[in-house]
Amino acid sequence: MHVTEATVNLDAARELLERHNVHTVECMFADTWGIPRGKRLSTRHFLATAEGPGFAMANVAFTWDMHGVIFPTPFVHDETGYPDMHVVPDLSTLRLAGWKDLTAFCFCDTIDPPTGESIPLDGRAILRRAAERVRNLGYEPVAATELEFHLCLPDWEPLYTGTHCYSMQKGAEVEPVVTEIKRTLEASGVMVEAWNVEYGPAQVEVNVGHGSPIEVADATILLKYVVKQVAQAHGLRATFMPKPYITEAGNGLHIHQSLLGADGHNAFIEEDDDPPLRSKVMRRYLSGLVRHQLELQPVNCPTINAYKRVEDYSFAPTQVGWGLDNRLVAVRSHVGAGASTRLECRWGSAEANPYLVVAGCLAAGADGLENDIELAPMLTGDPHVDASLTRLPTNLADALPAFEQSRFARELYGEVFVDVFLVMLRHELELFERHVTDWERERYREVM
Repeated sequence: MHVTEATVNLDAARELLERHNVHTVECMFADTWGIPRGKRLSTRHFLATAEGPGFAMANVAFTWDMHGVIFPTPFVHDETGYPDMHVVPDLSTLRLAGWKDLTAFCFCDTIDPPTGESIPLDGRAILRRAAERVRNLGYEPVAATELEFHLCLPDWEPLYTGTHCYSMQKGAEVEPVVTEIKRTLEASGVMVEAWNVEYGPAQVEVNVGHGSPIEVADATILLKYVVKQVAQAHGLRATFMPKPYITEAGNGLHIHQSLLGADGHNAFIEEDDDPPLRSKVMRRYLSGLVRHQLELQPVNCPTINAYKRVEDYSFAPTQVGWGLDNRLVAVRSHVGAGASTRLECRWGSAEANPYLVVAGCLAAGADGLENDIELAPMLTGDPHVDASLTRLPTNLADALPAFEQSRFARELYGEVFVDVFLVMLRHELELFERHVTDWERERYREVM
């Protein structure tokens, strides 16, 4: 067995770990914010755990804020006593860790002990259901991600200044760091197709190879984990904050997606419809993406800072709509690309939980396949000057009502998830409203 191949049973897991003298397995899952959480287990305990119900962790890990501060939600609060959940290794994800010798890692699912069901806020479980919905329609979903981040000095200033998008010279300056990221990921079983410096200062974009939605979301979480470790090892810091520098380009998460038909070929390349798409399957899938874009905004942009990225001419979408090879629209349709023909949702911000964002894309596309929704007209040229288009909210508070009232979102994510996530997001808003900003101090302190 190659070190990056999946292990699908306990005997194969034991053989891999013993053959490589692994002494520690990093067992992780993404919390609701998309931040890796988990435990490091000794190899012996990992194998015993994988044989049984998993290991215990407090279920509040899904509802605290991104700094681990606990506050009451409908899912867990003082009256519930903050009980344990079972964290169960998914042995198909067990790999050697490219970032540390004699170490492996494994993604995990989370289970509610009384019911034996998935924790209702578990993003992997939500994505698994969304992918199965597409499969039930006769298609195999394929996804890939593009993710952006900034490389920073220890004081959080960018490693270099200026706009140098696609610059080979600036790429050479960050190459020692980014190439180590790439090699670490590949040694951990994650394919990186390409990387380049982007439009912001010391901003880097990494393209993760395509695959099944779960595999790609796992890989995206691992990418964020590895980026921060490698940057730190080089005396730097890395951030996926959507808008760390207000006058510069922000960080996004783009989701590429296509469908394989029963014959194993890309269903989006079938020429059975009118131009410009030419594919009925692509048109119907796209119609669902466009219909549900507004409802999914709090999942795609879950923080206060994310909405500072939602501004015209920033290459982040500000309106509901789609186009062909147009970077100013929300959904970019790559047609005529053979097997690579695909749809690209450009609406996610880099800090968003990739399981939840990809699940939203798949479920919206499935809704279009199921219900032959009328597709809005294609956008051409500059969409920002078209006053007839629906504008996306430019702050988190304004994004919440459509999500809260959405039957689609509640069917996709579940009633518990939607109600709890709303509490979490409103808690974030409350903290911000109570905070005195540097701008306020500079604006008012002396003159008032």
